[in-house]
Amino acid sequence: MKTWFAALALTALPLAPVQAVDIPLVCVNKESFELRASNVIQRCLDSELSLGEGPLQFISLPATRLNSELEARFIAAQAAARKEGIELKIVSGFRTFSRQQSLFNQAIKKYGSTLEAAKWVAPPEVSKHPLGLAIDVNYPNDSIGAGWLEINGYKFGLCRVFENEWWHFEGNIAPGWKCPKMLKDARALLKP
Repeated sequence: MKTWFAALALTALPLAPVQAVDIPLVCVNKESFELRASNVIQRCLDSELSLGEGPLQFISLPATRLNSELEARFIAAQAAARKEGIELKIVSGFRTFSRQQSLFNQAIKKYGSTLEAAKWVAPPEVSKHPLGLAIDVNYPNDSIGAGWLEINGYKFGLCRVFENEWWHFEGNIAPGWKCPKMLKDARALLKP
């Protein structure tokens, strides 16, 4: 049984249908790496790669490599950074579930507890690395290059995720969207 305010809420909202032409898509030229705005109807040209129309999602189980759209986003950002004299490199991307577990176990030994370890290494069940949806950039020696990506990454759909990890980026937005507020550390991913 619907209440009167639920029925009122449904009838009071002016819901306009979203047209596919309204859904933006960012394309990058394969040679010049210049960005171009398109939409999901027009798509990208044959000479371009799509950077996607939204946040990157996990698609298949199990992942066996870095997500191809995440890789394209990084390559486009890397080319743009290079034009400004900044070098970007992925030092860690896709990790198997067992590799992530091993890194987490090492962190537990180093920091003394799972909660302290999760400040620096996400457990495999919440980490985006085993899904191919996270990259670590320029770690441990070049925070300046990663800083460039933190400032400019939104153009390519890449955001720094954790306040305490200047190197960790994910494709958690559509290219051109504003990056969300960073999480303090990976403990924010744990269920209470």
